[in-house]
Amino acid sequence: MRRFFFVCVVFLVAASLGGCVATHVAQTPTSAVAGGELPVAQYFLLNGRISVRVNDRFDSGQIRWHRSAEEERIGLYSPLGSQVAELVSDKRTRLVTLRQGKETLTAESVAELTQSLLGVPLDLDRMAGWVQGAGLRENENVEATLANGDVWRVTAERYQVTGNYRFASRVIAASRDTVVRLVVDEWMPQ
Repeated sequence: MRRFFFVCVVFLVAASLGGCVATHVAQTPTSAVAGGELPVAQYFLLNGRISVRVNDRFDSGQIRWHRSAEEERIGLYSPLGSQVAELVSDKRTRLVTLRQGKETLTAESVAELTQSLLGVPLDLDRMAGWVQGAGLRENENVEATLANGDVWRVTAERYQVTGNYRFASRVIAASRDTVVRLVVDEWMPQ
């Protein structure tokens, strides 16, 4: 069950956000911002809650995603805060490690690791963009095609602006019998 949850979350982390936002930086609704697209932050910290529903199966938990110049770290936690799994991409060694309990998997890239686990090579850069509303329109379903050809309906809701950056307070991704939602409790550019 925990591997199922982790795999679903890593696969859809950027395509699915939902709920409340409380950042430590002053926020402005995007409707108050003149001009079009805002830049996408290369480095950030995201704390939130995520749920994955596949058919009648439902899993939920907490997520902490930290992207810096040195590494990318995605921690997944139970609803009560116990760590379930962690994905670390070390930019110095160019290795990606997935730790879940006593089990550790290593690959040369997130794409390679997710290809072996899911059958789909994931692009965390694209996902980080989705978290920030890149390529999405607020409150509208947008079709996003992944590398394997799967089409997802992605909806970003309640954009917030912090500094020069925008993020969606709620993103929902759905494909066939799967729905993923991520609630962003905190998002800060680094």
